[in-house]
Amino acid sequence: MTFIAPGKTLGIIGGGSETYLCELEAKRMGFRTMLLTDQPDDIATQAADNFLVGELQNSENLNELGQRSDLLLYMDDNFDSHLLEDLSKKYNVAQGSDLLAISQDRYIERTFLNDLNINVPPFFSIVTVKDIKKAVEEIGFPCMIKPIQKNQDLLKRHVLYNEDDVEKVQSLLASGTYILEAWIDTKAEFSIMVSKSKDGKIHTFPMIHEVYDGTHLMSSYIFKKNDPAIEAEMQRVALQVAQNVDYVGIFGIGFILSQTDVLYVKSIFPGINYSANVYQEATGVSQFELHIRAICDWPIPEIYPLVNTAILKIVEGILPQSLDLLQEKAQWKFNYYTGFKAKNESARDVGYISLVSDDVESLKQDILSTKIWRVE
Repeated sequence: MTFIAPGKTLGIIGGGSETYLCELEAKRMGFRTMLLTDQPDDIATQAADNFLVGELQNSENLNELGQRSDLLLYMDDNFDSHLLEDLSKKYNVAQGSDLLAISQDRYIERTFLNDLNINVPPFFSIVTVKDIKKAVEEIGFPCMIKPIQKNQDLLKRHVLYNEDDVEKVQSLLASGTYILEAWIDTKAEFSIMVSKSKDGKIHTFPMIHEVYDGTHLMSSYIFKKNDPAIEAEMQRVALQVAQNVDYVGIFGIGFILSQTDVLYVKSIFPGINYSANVYQEATGVSQFELHIRAICDWPIPEIYPLVNTAILKIVEGILPQSLDLLQEKAQWKFNYYTGFKAKNESARDVGYISLVSDDVESLKQDILSTKIWRVE
């Protein structure tokens, strides 16, 4: 990989709202974008200079994308890592397939982290009910079962509270292998972004507080002051992971803090992370610029929180309420994705709100007054 100058074309595999935002940033930085999406009405087509519609795993589509681009990057973390490895033999694929392969398989991911002596919840590979019962003998109830492959939609996660719950999931085991994890009584959730350059130089970025509605991220925060012990441990883990993967670009690591103040790694996610959209308002530099800089072999800036910042996700189900707030909150910045159409999908992402304050408590109270988003 060599320096990629403005004016070149970035070929992007996979669409969605994050790709849309990445394309806008690429334009600002002087790049052209060529998108491959499998959705003809993809919001990302609104910002791409050119686009192809077709299966992401189709070799003809990928070859056309590669031939019309100076650099390929993936935005779909379910993309086949083996296919990405094959693409890298013919085209300039910046990120590589190593981290993608690790992050797609929960057991490989946990084993990778465990081998680095990084703290993860106790876990077991599950094929049969007998495996569950044996694991429960060690970690007890409650515990959580998930498919090993993260892109499997049949069962995202299921909490087991007793023996009756074990029997209820028996039929699901016929669909493949699962992972069983100890349940962590969670006090808070965080993530941290890290970049790795072509020359191996690593940067860690400000820690992010996250708030979820079940499994869906609803808001994220950056505060100027954090618990120094927690932040230092997150940075240590991020540095250790980055040193042990063959990867170029930014990626994120999710954490959970238990009620007993033990920090565990929850997951690794290659590339862009929705919660890191908070960087733009908090630091003046977006995660998309950081990612593009890394994969194009540009120098990476040090960034710091300049102000306490929150971003609140707007999903289609609360679109009317967000429009009411738009008419009330003069200091809030409302970001709606150009050209989106209502699809009666309540959880679909249609934009986000950015807000800042010098006072953390004032920021939290302002958000709580909406009675829509939570703070922690």
